[in-house]
Amino acid sequence: MVLIEFPSSDNPVKGYFFPASRQPIIATVIFLQGFPGIEGDELICERLARGCVNVLTFNYRGTFQSKGFFSFSNAIADIGAALRFVKQPHTVDKYQIDPAKIVLGGWSFGSGIMPAGAAQYSEIKKIFMISGRDFCKEALKIQQNPEYAKEVSENLENIRSPKGPVLFRDDLLSDLVDNRAIFDIDYLSLILRDRGILLIGGWDDSVNSIEDYILPFYRALVKNKAVNIKIEALQDDHEFLNSRDRLVKIITDWLNRE
Repeated sequence: MVLIEFPSSDNPVKGYFFPASRQPIIATVIFLQGFPGIEGDELICERLARGCVNVLTFNYRGTFQSKGFFSFSNAIADIGAALRFVKQPHTVDKYQIDPAKIVLGGWSFGSGIMPAGAAQYSEIKKIFMISGRDFCKEALKIQQNPEYAKEVSENLENIRSPKGPVLFRDDLLSDLVDNRAIFDIDYLSLILRDRGILLIGGWDDSVNSIEDYILPFYRALVKNKAVNIKIEALQDDHEFLNSRDRLVKIITDWLNRE
């Protein structure tokens, strides 16, 4: 694991690069963390890099050592900053990156924002989602249900800096509600229907159930005639503690076939 740093709107974002252990390198994955994330290996980064895959993960602006303020909009912009970093000539040369084989992946929160980020960058041809979350639906629930909005706000206060690892402004939830359209499943399935897409869920996931997002997104993609979709479900919960090696094999096999 190599510590790295790149700018996102003039804020230094801290990240971690896991160079592939074997040749030939089949892809470079930008892996979007859950929320609020961790400092280091997130879910499967190190496992993926044991094979022929480079992996970059990072802490979103305003989380842990990354400067600035966390917001949904900023987190999506951070995806673009990470993409620019891995396409820099120095990074390409150092880690033998093929700019045509950069893949976006994510887990939980990362999978929820990743499609909105991928929609902005047509050069990203492949994406994979693990235990995704429907932030359009979440925003509507926050807007329409004051009790739920209060519960979410209280949970966020528990991890707010300086008590916790996340620095955010008071308009965090307003940012999500105001920008909910970019997370709309029907819109995203139209924009992304020509990409290679892998969707992965856990049958026992009580945090982000398969029925909440993975299956609806799959069906929206099918309805909009997506050309290259694969869906997988594992007998595991949100953390995938019992199936991480299987998870890596599914992703690696998919990358090798595409």
